[in-house]
Amino acid sequence: MRLTEQLKTKARELGADLVGIAPVERFAGAPLRMSPQGLLPGAKSVVVCGIHHLDAAVELGGVPTPNDCGPYDTQGTMNSKLDDISFRLARLLEERRHRALPIAVTNIWRYRPYKDLDVSFAPDLAHRYAAAAAGLGQIGWSGLLLTPEFGPRNRFVSVITDAALEPSPMYEGDDLCDRCMQCVETCPTDAFRKEVRRINEIEIGGKVFKFPETNKWRCAWAENFGLDLALEIPGRVDEPTILRNLEKYGWRGGEEGCCLQFCMNPQRRYYDKSYCRPPRRRKKPVERDPKKLRSIVRKMLDEAGVDVAGVARKEHFEHEEQVHPESHLPDAVSLVSIGIRIPRECAASADYQAIARRRLDYAAFDVAHYFDLAGYSAVTGTRICDERVAEVLGIYDTDVQFTTVLTSAALGSMKYKRMKSRVISEPERIRVFCREAGADLVGFFTADRFERFRGALEKTDLVLKETAVVEDGGLYYGPYVPRTRSESAQLRPPAELLSGAKSVVVLGLHFPHVSLDTAKATPAETVGPFTFARYEAQRLLGDAAFRVVRKLSDSGYRATVTSDLSGLASKVLSSRGMLPDLRANRFAALLGGLAFIGLHGHPITPEYGVRQVFVAIVTDCVLGDDPLYRGTIDCEKCRKPCMGACPTAAVKDESVLLELEGVSFSLPRTDFFACEWAKRYALAAEEGPKYCGIDSDVPLPKERNVRAVALAVGGVNWGVQKRHSNIVEECIRVCPARGAVRQPALQEGKS
Repeated sequence: MRLTEQLKTKARELGADLVGIAPVERFAGAPLRMSPQGLLPGAKSVVVCGIHHLDAAVELGGVPTPNDCGPYDTQGTMNSKLDDISFRLARLLEERRHRALPIAVTNIWRYRPYKDLDVSFAPDLAHRYAAAAAGLGQIGWSGLLLTPEFGPRNRFVSVITDAALEPSPMYEGDDLCDRCMQCVETCPTDAFRKEVRRINEIEIGGKVFKFPETNKWRCAWAENFGLDLALEIPGRVDEPTILRNLEKYGWRGGEEGCCLQFCMNPQRRYYDKSYCRPPRRRKKPVERDPKKLRSIVRKMLDEAGVDVAGVARKEHFEHEEQVHPESHLPDAVSLVSIGIRIPRECAASADYQAIARRRLDYAAFDVAHYFDLAGYSAVTGTRICDERVAEVLGIYDTDVQFTTVLTSAALGSMKYKRMKSRVISEPERIRVFCREAGADLVGFFTADRFERFRGALEKTDLVLKETAVVEDGGLYYGPYVPRTRSESAQLRPPAELLSGAKSVVVLGLHFPHVSLDTAKATPAETVGPFTFARYEAQRLLGDAAFRVVRKLSDSGYRATVTSDLSGLASKVLSSRGMLPDLRANRFAALLGGLAFIGLHGHPITPEYGVRQVFVAIVTDCVLGDDPLYRGTIDCEKCRKPCMGACPTAAVKDESVLLELEGVSFSLPRTDFFACEWAKRYALAAEEGPKYCGIDSDVPLPKERNVRAVALAVGGVNWGVQKRHSNIVEECIRVCPARGAVRQPALQEGKS
C-alpha cells in the first residue's frame, strides 16, 4: 500500500472523520514563521485530519449564555484525540524513514508579535488554512473552515513531513458559505463589525477566500481569556484591556463561539426552534434495528476497555426525581451509562485517576460520535447525575467512575460487563504485552534492588531532604502571584505506593526526533511542537500503563502507576501546566536496565538517547531484575555541550560514583536551584520564554531561597503570555545522544 493511503487509513482507524494532504506549495502566502517550510525546512507535505463536533453539543451548548459551554466542552476530548492522531502519524512517518513534525491541535500561541512576525495570536500552524489547502472545504465569512459534510463543526490537526505524498484536490463543490451573516449577527463581542481592520483575501491552492480580519483580542474576550460576556466591552480591546478586566472581574469561564454555533452550510441547514436557537444539521438515520445498534455499542465498549455499562430507554427514568434526560437532550430516547473501575490500590494515584478519566471520556465520546454519524442526536459531558443513572440501571459501584451518553436512537435495554482478559504471569509474556500496549522500552526490577540502590544513594549528598516550592496563585493570565509550600524530597520505596510491592515495570515511549531537532532552531523559532511532543508522549504512555495495570489486575495481581517513582522529580513549565520533567523516573529507568544517567541528569537509552519519557508501574507480581546497563557511556567521550548551553550553569562536570551489583554508575551533581530557576520558573529566557515573546531573564540571586524565587517571578511582566510560557531545556536540546534507533538518512522515493 502506498504511504499516502497508509496514512489516511491509519488516521481513520485512530478516529479521524476527514483526512487530506496538502503540498507545501499551497502555503506560499503564509508568513515563514507560521509555514510548513519555516517549521520543518525541506517539508513537502502536510497531513490534515479532522474530527466532527457532536451536533447536539454545538446546538445545545452555550445556554443560557455563550460562557456556559455545557456539552460543547466535549471539544476537549476531540482535541485530545486529534493530538493522539498527529503524534501517531508522525511516528508512522518516522518509521517509514521520513522526518515528521506533529503540531498540537490548539492552545500553544504567541499572543504577541514576534520579531518580523507582525501577527497576534499566532499558532505554530493555522490548521483551518491547512485544512483548506488539503481540499477539505472552504473558509467562510466567519473565518472558520466549512466542510461539505459537517459545515464548521470540525476540529483539525496537522503533521508536517518531508514525504512527497499524493496531494488531495482542492475543494470544487458548491459554495459552503452563502453569507447568511449569522456569524455577524450573533457574535457577542461584535467582532465582525467593530475593530475590523480590512477584508482578508487569502489565496490557497489557487482559491481566494474573503472574510473580515477581526481583532483577535476582541474575539478572544471570553473564549481565550474567560471574561464575562455580560460586561461592557470597550470600543478598543488589546492586551492591557484584557488584563485590567481580569484584575477587576476575574475569570467567568470559556465560551462556545457563536460564529461556530449559528453557522451551517445552506445544503444542510434547517431550523427547529422548539429544539434549539441555532440551525441544525440535516441528516438521516442509517441503522434503526435496536439489536444491531446494541451490538455495535457492545463492540465499542469492548475496544474501549470499559468495565461496566448499562443501556435503557428514557421511560425507565420517568419516576426518577434526579434524572430528566430530555432536559439535556430534547429528543433523548435512550441513556447509556459507562463505567471504568479504579482499583483500590490506584485510588491514591492521581496519575492513574487522570488516565482512567481520559479513557472514560474517550469511550463516551466514541459512542456518542457513532450515533451522531449514524444520523441520530447524541451528547455526553452533560450535568446529568452520572452516578444516579448508573444506580437506576443497576450497575453502580463505588469503585467505578461513570459518565453518560444520551441519544435519540432507540436501543432497548442492555447490561454490559467486561470479561477478564487471559491470565499471564510469566515475565517475558508480560514484557511482550507491555510492548503490544504501546511501550517502546520495557524494563523490570525488584523492590529489593530498589532498596539496595536507595541505601547506596542516601549515603551521597545527591538527595535533598526537603525543598520549598513556589506556585502561582494567580489567574492563567497576568501577574504571577507567588504561593510557597514545602515539598518532601525523600527517596520513597515502591512499598510506599503499593503495600506488598515486589516489582516495578518501567515503560518508555519515544517522541519524534524532529520535535526536538527543530525547537528554537528553524526559521519558526518555536518551542510549541516540542512542548506538545513531551506532554503527548506522557499521555500515550499513560494509556499503555493503564492497559498493563488492567492486565495485571485480570491476572490476579495488584498494580498502580506513577510518573515519578522516586518522588525526586521536578516539574517543567508548559502550556499544559506543570509537567513531569524528562528526569522523572530516571532512577527507575536505570534500575530497569534501560538507561544510564547523563551528565545533565537525564536518562539516556541506547535506542533513543534522551528522546523518550518514562512511567513506572508498581506491582506485587514477582518479575525479577533485568540486567543493569553495561554498555557505552556516551558522556565519557562527549564534548559536554550541555554544560555550555545551560543558561544558569546548572550542569556541572561533577559526579558521584555509585556501585550496585558490581556495576559502577556515575551520577551527576547538578545545581538543583539553578535548574529550577530556568525550567520550573522560566526565569532564564533562553530556555523558552523569549521564543514566546517574554523577557523573563533574571540573574541568579546571591541568596538562594524561596523568597528570592517569589520576588523574581513576581517581578516579570508575564502578561497574557504567562499561560503559554513553554520550556525546552537547552541541555537536552544540544545533547548529541540520539540513540541507535535513529531516523535514517532520507532517500527519495515514490510515496
